[in-house]
Amino acid sequence: MLDQFLMHNHRTAQFNVRIITKDKQEKDITQIVNDRLISLSIADNRGFEADMLELELSDHDGQLALPPRNAIIQVAIGWAGLPLINKGRYLVDEVSFSGAPDKVNIRARSADLKGSLSEKKERSFHQIKLTALVEKIAKENQLKAMIAEQFHATQIKHIDQTSESDINLLTRLAEQHDAIATVKNGTLLFMPTGKGKTAKGQNIPPLEITRQLGDNYQFSIAESDNYKSVRAYWHNTDTGKRGEIIIDENSKITKKAKMTKGRKLKNGTVKGQRLSKRKYNVLEQQEPITSDSDQIKTLRHTYASEQSAITGAKSAFDKLKRGVATFSLSLAFGEPELMPEMPLVLSGFKEMIDGSDWIISKVTHNINDSGFTTQVECELQVESDVEVKKK
Repeated sequence: MLDQFLMHNHRTAQFNVRIITKDKQEKDITQIVNDRLISLSIADNRGFEADMLELELSDHDGQLALPPRNAIIQVAIGWAGLPLINKGRYLVDEVSFSGAPDKVNIRARSADLKGSLSEKKERSFHQIKLTALVEKIAKENQLKAMIAEQFHATQIKHIDQTSESDINLLTRLAEQHDAIATVKNGTLLFMPTGKGKTAKGQNIPPLEITRQLGDNYQFSIAESDNYKSVRAYWHNTDTGKRGEIIIDENSKITKKAKMTKGRKLKNGTVKGQRLSKRKYNVLEQQEPITSDSDQIKTLRHTYASEQSAITGAKSAFDKLKRGVATFSLSLAFGEPELMPEMPLVLSGFKEMIDGSDWIISKVTHNINDSGFTTQVECELQVESDVEVKKK
């Protein structure tokens, strides 16, 4: 028991830092950073909010060379005696020198989010599958693409990209479908938000964190935003009137084929009706909606069809469920494997906290004189169907 205690409390943080210049020259600068390190911080964000690397180094002898802007820094972190976890590549975009005492601060952003993704474009897409659109954008930006299977059948009737970057367009699509669009390690990912699954649809193993592992924590619940249902309007082209759908916890959405006009014959007549090959979302209310008017969140946008209204309202409702409660925790011993979208199970706190399924929304790793710590921000998970991995 004593040996386990000593091992746990004498862990040594370790990292590997490499710099890659414009001419593709790669240099291991781990020892230089280690000798001069004041602090190293990595913020791992969700979506297109760029991951951030911040390095603060001592220049007590005046011998530290400043890295060139647009140099790439590659970082891996972890603990001595264990494999280091690669945290990606970062493009240097800010370098400052200050004193006394003399020190150098380096700020770098995720290298995957630089370049053509931010360029504004003018174009439109009509009758295109979501997968095809994401793959097209990925190819144009020299990226691989990985789209969750649940979006493979999603059809987009029409969307305009007017003086808008690919990042903004993908963010709009992600919001409409309650998804996350991001770039990690050269791959454009489009996957559901808050489901604890990878873009391939595989479950991300949850981690159990007990109260004893944390230094400090904060739980909050926003009752003012605690809506119980979401209303969306859509334009009914058949009647010319505005349609309405409401989604709450008793709403069930299934995919069904619907009857369409039959095949037109050469003489101009139509032969019967037939089932459409494409399946459509159908909203079924299993129990009556009991929400008061002030408990219904009404979306401002009027959708072009009932299908898009159902998709938009479901996305908004799932987002509401996640955003009602938040939890943040600082771990005394850093966990380099933690990342956004990983499920967490908490124990040792209040019943409401322990009884909820959580999903990580942001992770910040810090290495300094005090050791290696990790700050975790969480929100409620939409659904959970996986086993818990205990820490």
